[in-house]
Amino acid sequence: MNKEFKNKYGDWCLITGATSGIGAELTSQIAAMGLNIVLVARNEKVLKEHAEAIQKRYGVRAKYIAADLSTEAGARKVAEVGEEIGLLVLAAGLEVNGAFEKTSLEKELQVVQLNVVSTLMLTHHFSKGMVSRGRGGILMVASLSGHMPNPYFANYAGSKAYVLNLGASLYGELKPKGVDVSVLSPGLTNTPMIADNGMDWSKTPMTPMEPAAVAEVGLLGLGKRFLSVPGGKNKMMGFMAKHSSLEMQAKMNEKMVRKAISPAKL
Repeated sequence: MNKEFKNKYGDWCLITGATSGIGAELTSQIAAMGLNIVLVARNEKVLKEHAEAIQKRYGVRAKYIAADLSTEAGARKVAEVGEEIGLLVLAAGLEVNGAFEKTSLEKELQVVQLNVVSTLMLTHHFSKGMVSRGRGGILMVASLSGHMPNPYFANYAGSKAYVLNLGASLYGELKPKGVDVSVLSPGLTNTPMIADNGMDWSKTPMTPMEPAAVAEVGLLGLGKRFLSVPGGKNKMMGFMAKHSSLEMQAKMNEKMVRKAISPAKL
């Protein structure tokens, strides 16, 4: 597996959101397969610690770029990396939740910049080299929220629907050119993003998965299928989303999220 993985995707993988949650697990699992890593996140101190730990544990090279991908300047800084990137993993994400009319427009625009614009910019930039070499891979981390209406997470759900559809379109377009495109759509996952976001998911039927298991599902799907949805319950929700009306889903999900969200955010 390791040799085949490296032959397919080359020497270097660039991962955004590389120091926490699903991104950190993807970083470790890809390094374990022998690829060198370019880690991207905002905190330079944490990046340095993670890069050193990756090098020591897996015997690969690890570099890092401190960049805020909720800004255009951050995305442009990452695009200037000198290494030949054969595998691009877009795991950085941002969410805002609460009554739409009450949320901060500035923060909602940061969600669009990170989840949509930076995803577009980095995918467009790095896919050029992959196509010219006739090999490569792009793994996009979307969300189950991108498959269905998600009241009180409206902009986040819309941004992840963009990732899902961009990935699906590029899967069809780039596959004949030797480039694998795959989307990982996790449901609720134990990451820092859900730790302090004003939600109590224990009041809903949703059960959080661990990031390591989610990352493993995503990597197993890369090059084999377009979409990976980890967890039986999440697969069922995705199936129901495909086979029921958007109107019905919107009403059902509003009731579910309302149970979990802090009343102060309604």
